[in-house]
Amino acid sequence: MLAVLTTSAFFLFFFQTLTEFVAAVYAFGLMGTSIPPEIGVLVLLLSPFLLALWRRKVGGWLLPTLLAVLAAARLALPLLPTRGVLWVGGIGAAAALLALPLMLKRLPATANTLGLAWAVAAAGLLRAAGAGIDLSLSPHGQAIGWAVAASGVWGWLASLRKPPARAAGNPPPAAAPTFGKALAAALGLASVLFLLEAAFTAPAVIARWGGWQPSLLYGLTGVALLVVALAWARQRLAAWHNLDLGALAAWAVLFGGGLYSLETTFPTDPAAYPYTPSIPHAGWAVLLAVLTFGLLFSAFHRFSARLYETPPSTRTLGAAFGLWALYLLVLIFAHVCTTTYDYIPVVGPLWRDRFWLVYALPAAVAALAAFLFPGGAPRGALSRNERLMGGGILALLALAMVGFAYARTPRPQPAEETAFQARVLTFNIQQGYRADGQKGWEDQLALMRQVNADIIGLQESDTARLSGANNDLVGYFAHALGMEAYYGPPTVNGTFGIALLSRYPILEARTVYLYSKGEQTAAILATVSVGHRPLHVVVTHLGNHGPMVQEVNLLQAIQGLTPVVLMGDFNFTPNTPQYRRTVETLQDAWLVARGRGSASTYLPPAPIDHIFITSDLTAPQAAYLPPGPSDHPALWAMVEGK
Repeated sequence: MLAVLTTSAFFLFFFQTLTEFVAAVYAFGLMGTSIPPEIGVLVLLLSPFLLALWRRKVGGWLLPTLLAVLAAARLALPLLPTRGVLWVGGIGAAAALLALPLMLKRLPATANTLGLAWAVAAAGLLRAAGAGIDLSLSPHGQAIGWAVAASGVWGWLASLRKPPARAAGNPPPAAAPTFGKALAAALGLASVLFLLEAAFTAPAVIARWGGWQPSLLYGLTGVALLVVALAWARQRLAAWHNLDLGALAAWAVLFGGGLYSLETTFPTDPAAYPYTPSIPHAGWAVLLAVLTFGLLFSAFHRFSARLYETPPSTRTLGAAFGLWALYLLVLIFAHVCTTTYDYIPVVGPLWRDRFWLVYALPAAVAALAAFLFPGGAPRGALSRNERLMGGGILALLALAMVGFAYARTPRPQPAEETAFQARVLTFNIQQGYRADGQKGWEDQLALMRQVNADIIGLQESDTARLSGANNDLVGYFAHALGMEAYYGPPTVNGTFGIALLSRYPILEARTVYLYSKGEQTAAILATVSVGHRPLHVVVTHLGNHGPMVQEVNLLQAIQGLTPVVLMGDFNFTPNTPQYRRTVETLQDAWLVARGRGSASTYLPPAPIDHIFITSDLTAPQAAYLPPGPSDHPALWAMVEGK
């Protein structure tokens, strides 16, 4: 059981460190809206190739040293600026990738697989407890990381010095696997770990694919983990293992096909916009895939068992896992390209509207690799009591995750609707980063509390993805502020993120898409009950330079609606044709307030964030707040009926 404690600590730190590292690399690109030179640090992820150059026998000191480097890097992450996370996280991820093949070769597959399941459940629990962010990486939860590290050190000292004996009746064959078999096992492992990293360790990420409530996905993930726990506790792994070849292939089709169905097929004709897609009917396929994602643990067991029972040479292992790391790097890069395609020449556009492929590919690779390793699963080196304890701990983690997800679900108390008046705020949160490039969601939350807005429109809020460290900031803000939330366009479509938060009841909300040759853009059209009257609230983020065609689409979408508050990052300034076209039918709320002598004295030199209102509304107050918590100024206005 100490070996399971070891592997669970390792995999949890591996997921956290790699996620933070990828997000830090993305942050530098975000601030420059181009490929940053810091992207070169990704070469650290190719560290397993060092084993291919290793000519001597690997000493017993190497694995504990690498694990210590990983632990130290992970514990340092919450204390570091973004550049520090980039380098320290990169070193930690490199140590983890180099340590993984050594650990798989040294520890039984049962210990590795159950430890992985614990880590996935713990990762989900930490995000549920943090209302969308990893609690152990927040300023208030760092003690959790130290506790995990302490338990991991205990397990490492006790188990790595003398690894558990191999299971009786399963002696390792004399012949080591060929490079091809070792590579197949490595690619299968990489596929499983990528799918877990990019989706199942953060159920809210999956929720944002289809516009579902995060609590639903936490619940489905919890049920799937309970099934895995039962399989371990009742020693049903071998039977499940025999079934998983066909089942895993079916799961890959279900998962990839379900994701494909969730993506919007955008018309090429500009006249088709503004475009409102139909609701996909195959979203159930993704939900069913979540319920059965425990098959990934069975596949992981199959691959890791082959490396443990027939260990390849160190150089073969290094070559196979070096290519494993390169494959993982390609998957991560492709995932990022599904949203940054407009900023990465040549390669980027290939991934536009292919979000589904980033997940379908590793699912297919895992299924195909599994067919190369037929046969039943060994019983492993865990005793009956250890299996019961291991399954029981996994069940407790899963139940705690579901419980915290339910407890952290926003339950807003509707504000008293006494007058047709609302304080509205538009705020581009730059993916949760401050103007200086440091993590800033705590400062952004403080600003929202300071303004005390009733309705908030967010832009660049699509952080529930790998490039955003899987942080569901919309859910986090909604919970902290006690507001209803509408996430806006699902992340599968690769749009600028927009979201709506409201103290008042959101009666209806939908997403419409605007014509775009570059990054896909959209708008939220919502109806909010204010003073027992409907107020139409529109939130948007237009493309670079605020293309006229998109602003025309937007004005067409709200034509005939009244009263309307239109707010967002328009990417055009008041001296542009787009702005003049807009104020032909709408009023600039800040100018209305200035005309009444109650606007802020601060005005950005070239404002691109605006609040527009229809003529049946007025704005007695409005203010721009200087940048700092984000690279954009926040803008709020008090709007009321005339």
